[in-house]
Amino acid sequence: MNANDHLKLEKTGMTQNELDRLRSHLADRIASQMSYEDLLQFVFDDYCGYFDKLPDNEFLDEAKNYWEDDLENVISEIKGENQPTMEWD
Repeated sequence: MNANDHLKLEKTGMTQNELDRLRSHLADRIASQMSYEDLLQFVFDDYCGYFDKLPDNEFLDEAKNYWEDDLENVISEIKGENQPTMEWD
């Protein structure tokens, strides 16, 4: 047992390894009890937060890695959605 484990044991009653195992066990239990929709929402929110924190160039690298040759088409679609539309009276 190292010095860090002794400190953890004094503060929490558990070693670092035991705390890590408890964290994993809790995450497993929470995830296994979530509905499919809740899991999808969690992953979506996590990715949105991750992408928001990336610098633009790193985000674009992620997009290139995901869409590969289709990225230009996806960007064209996005740009088309953001164009002002004509409203006819």
